[in-house]
Amino acid sequence: MDTGRGDDAYEWAAHVSALRGRVRRDRRSASFPLLLLGTATAVGVLPQLLSAGPGRFGPGVGDWLTSMLITAAFVVMWLVYRRRAVSGGVGRPAGFGAAAVLGLCCTVSVGVIATVYAGPFLVFGLGLLVAGIWQRNRFLAGWAVLIGGVGVFEGFFGITNRLSASVWREWEHPAIYLILALLTVLAGLIARSRENRAR
Repeated sequence: MDTGRGDDAYEWAAHVSALRGRVRRDRRSASFPLLLLGTATAVGVLPQLLSAGPGRFGPGVGDWLTSMLITAAFVVMWLVYRRRAVSGGVGRPAGFGAAAVLGLCCTVSVGVIATVYAGPFLVFGLGLLVAGIWQRNRFLAGWAVLIGGVGVFEGFFGITNRLSASVWREWEHPAIYLILALLTVLAGLIARSRENRAR
């Protein structure tokens, strides 16, 4: 009896199983989305902070540009996860395509007015929430609600309006956005560390 073929089949099945597990784990990882979204948001907010407020862009335009960067980040995530899924042969990218479409609706379509008033964390929060629910990833969904909610609250100057008029400065609004973006990057780094330990 030829046991070589049986061993080959067993090794092949183990290899396919490991590959499936890796692809599924990659699809459920939280670090990459948080790192990319946090960085995109920080890059968009930094010019507003350096110009001490909305600056030369005018009110709402800086937030719109940041929302466009966040939407671009969702598109990049969709492409990366799609490529991984195709090369791994298992699954499809979960939720980031829908998040990108939602971002486009909020930045170039009917949602522009809402984004201009509520700020870039409307796109951040809604997009990440859609992806988190789609993936059944509680961490992403929870982060979307927490940071997205605080960001939208500040989009209506909910935090800065509670400061005394004597201490209020134009840079405080974009500084709060930058803090939220950096917290997202930090959460992504913590998630990356946990994911590396789990492998």
